[in-house]
Amino acid sequence: MAQNADTTELDERWRDGAELRWLYLDMNSYFASCAQQDEPAIRGRPVIVVPVMSDYTCAIAASYQAKALGVKTGTQVKEAREKIPGLIVREARPDRYVDLHNKILEQIDHVIPVEKVCSIDEVVCRLMGPQCLEAPARALGHRIQRRILENVGECLTSSIGIAPSRLLAKTAADMKKPLGLTVLRQDQLPGALLGLDIDEFAGIGRSMKLRLNKVGVETVRELWDMSPSRMRQVWRGIMGENFWYALHGTDPPEIETQRASITHGHVLAQELRPVEHARGVARRLTAKCGSRLRRMGYKCGGLHIYLRGADGEKLEAATRFSVTSDSFRMLQACDELWAQCARKLKGPRVKQIVVTCLHLLEAGMKPDLFGWRPEGEEDGRHMNLLSALDGINQRFGKDKVTIGPPTKMHGFVGAKIAFNRIPEQPEFWE
Repeated sequence: MAQNADTTELDERWRDGAELRWLYLDMNSYFASCAQQDEPAIRGRPVIVVPVMSDYTCAIAASYQAKALGVKTGTQVKEAREKIPGLIVREARPDRYVDLHNKILEQIDHVIPVEKVCSIDEVVCRLMGPQCLEAPARALGHRIQRRILENVGECLTSSIGIAPSRLLAKTAADMKKPLGLTVLRQDQLPGALLGLDIDEFAGIGRSMKLRLNKVGVETVRELWDMSPSRMRQVWRGIMGENFWYALHGTDPPEIETQRASITHGHVLAQELRPVEHARGVARRLTAKCGSRLRRMGYKCGGLHIYLRGADGEKLEAATRFSVTSDSFRMLQACDELWAQCARKLKGPRVKQIVVTCLHLLEAGMKPDLFGWRPEGEEDGRHMNLLSALDGINQRFGKDKVTIGPPTKMHGFVGAKIAFNRIPEQPEFWE
């Protein structure tokens, strides 16, 4: 079967059997390392980073010193303090992480162009010409690591993987931490991969591992020996075949994606969990979605709200409307959805709220003829007012002007970092 993969041919001068094409950099315990970089007094000590200062939240990052004592990402703060007396707990600082992220990119670009930013703490670079040889590739990786340590921060260590495919380069970056550099050569595969568990590869999570186990695949050797068609069967689609090629050193084609939604959510602090306070959080998240829609040049045609009660109860509701970026219209929809959920909520407290804008459309595009309704035309006065509101908050700071009375939320809805998306600077005032 033909494979439309990235089969960029290497010049014969740059062939040594390694077939190296990618350098993948992964910052080590990035959020915790940023905290240690900014506070010399906590360097070398166990540190965790949390989304809010509460004993009932979980660590979103842990330093290597904390990991060595049994505390890792996902550990509840109360449990972490019991394991490590004197544990340092620091609240997340997304704006600082983005600032250091950009400085790290500058240092990498001094050595080699960044092909793609994969997350706040991971980037991938394409090797070209003599860089594809193992010795120059290793030297390149060490040079990048040194530049970051010398010019951005001595606590900001990184691990690098170099390999023929991006999947293998990412895998290699995880094989030696902290401050590791691992090369996976094409002529030595599967080699070092055989010592890994199958779920150490990106793309094999808990459910996929169970699916593989059910068909008798439990080791990397058994995974390696599968055929492309067998992987396609197990994955139930082309992604399985793509995984086979990537595992064997050939990159599958990238699929262009189109933004389908914008989401903002938050796990509420204890004082915000009563239903009457939580409603204000949902409205603030909705207003943030509206501001982001306008800044990005999108409109949405629907809204979805998800609630998780303090006792684990889950509720959700959604609605459709004519495409808009009018926060007033979106807040009206939010109130309607909130009322639906609140009536069904059995407990008195809400732990988590997620608001999602659905059915996105670029602002300059018209919806299809049958989706248009006269009442869907935006109110010009609303949009002028919202434009002014956005401008004031951008200039003078988040929530200087709000729609309706401001809720005391301790600034929690500033930009947050998902590991696969880096906030843009304007998000810190939305």
